[in-house]
Amino acid sequence: MATARAACGICIGIVLLLLLVILLPLSYSYIDYYEYGLRQRKSTGKVSTERVFTSGRYFNGPDMKFLKYQADAHLVHLDDVAVFSDGGANNVGLSFQIDVDFTYKLKQDEIGLLHRDLAKTYENVILSRTNDAIKNSATSVLFDDYFKNRKAVEQQFREAVQTRWDAEPPMHATLGQFHLGRIKIPETVAEKQLTAKIQVEKNKEEEFLQSARLERETTAVEVNTINLERQKILRSAQAEANLIISKALSEADRIRNEAIINGTTTLLDKVGIDTEEHKTAFTYIRTLQNRENLGLSISYLSDENVVKTTPQ
Repeated sequence: MATARAACGICIGIVLLLLLVILLPLSYSYIDYYEYGLRQRKSTGKVSTERVFTSGRYFNGPDMKFLKYQADAHLVHLDDVAVFSDGGANNVGLSFQIDVDFTYKLKQDEIGLLHRDLAKTYENVILSRTNDAIKNSATSVLFDDYFKNRKAVEQQFREAVQTRWDAEPPMHATLGQFHLGRIKIPETVAEKQLTAKIQVEKNKEEEFLQSARLERETTAVEVNTINLERQKILRSAQAEANLIISKALSEADRIRNEAIINGTTTLLDKVGIDTEEHKTAFTYIRTLQNRENLGLSISYLSDENVVKTTPQ
C-alpha cells in the first residue's frame, strides 16, 4: 500500500515537473526594441489596452501573449499620386502625378487608443488620409511652384498631412520626414509647357532685338551729335586761326611798310634827296626793283637818263 502511494506521488511529481517545464517557457513573452505590445488572451483573443509594453521579457502566463505594433519609423513610398494644380491668373489647372516619401511613428502612450479605434487597419487609413490631404492641398499650388518653390510646396503638403491625421478620429501617429519626389508630367502637358516657355524666350529675344535696335539708333544719334560738335569746333578753330593769321599778316605788312617808309625817309635824308620829284622817282625805281617779273636797265647815252624795264 505504501509502495503504491509512493509510486503515485512520484508520477504526480513527474507530471507536475513536466507541466512546469512545458508551461514555464510558454508563460514568458518577449518584445523586441522595435516593437510595442498589448496583452492579449490566447483563449478569447481579448486585448487589454490599459498598458503599453516596450522591449523586454515579461511573465504573462501561458494564456497571454503580446499583440505587437511597430515602434520604430514606418517608411512609406507613394507612387503616382494624381494631383490637380491651381490654374492661377489664367484659370487653367494641370493634372499630373507626383511621388511622395515620408516616415511616421506611432505614439507610444496612444497605442491602446490606436488599437481600439483602428486596430491593424491603421496603415491603410493613414495612406488614405495622406492621399486625400495631398490632393486637397495641391489644388491651391501653382504648377510652376512645383519647380520654382519646391521646398515651400513640400512644407505645405507636410502641414496638410499632419492636420488631416489629427482630425477626428486622430491617427495617434506623428509625421517624421516628408519629401516630395519625382513630378511626372503627361506628354501633352510637357509639350504645352515647352511651347509656352519657347514663346516666352522668343518674346524675350524680340525685346532684346528691339532694345538693341533702339540702342544702336540712340548711339548713332549721339555719334552724329558728337561729329557735328567736332566739326563745329574745328570750323570755329579754323576760322579763329585764319583770323589770327590774317591779323598777323596785316600787322606784318603794316610794320614792314612803316619800316620801308621810315627807311626810305632816312635814306633820302642821308643822300640829300629833298625834292618831291626826286623822291617820287626814287620810290618808283625802288618799286620796279622789287617786281620779280620785270628787269631794270639804265641808259646813259643821252643827257637825260632813261630807266627802261624789260619783261623777264
